[in-house]
Amino acid sequence: MEVIAQRDERMLRITTTVDPPGLRLEGELDATRHQAVMEALSPLTAEGGEVRLDLAELRFIDLGALRLLTSLVERSGNEVRFVLDNLSPQMENLIETVGWERLPGLVQGRKETS
Repeated sequence: MEVIAQRDERMLRITTTVDPPGLRLEGELDATRHQAVMEALSPLTAEGGEVRLDLAELRFIDLGALRLLTSLVERSGNEVRFVLDNLSPQMENLIETVGWERLPGLVQGRKETS
């Protein structure tokens, strides 16, 4: 499945990954794209467990998107865990500033090496 939330230079491309189960997010994730991400994540979070998000090509994420992820964890009764793979240095800094401890259910994943 592939969803393109908006057709412009700042579009968000959402691609389902199978191994591991999750999503690849490319582009920019701001408030105008939260609903598309929510719809893509819903089937993946229905049964709980770990969902991997490959963020290697995500250029921007807003605080609302991080809150959206933690709210999905809360709604699942903490049965879902999002593993954030390939965080950019900017996103790592944002999350460090907010504090991982304030984002229950979000964990730093692997980092691909070139």
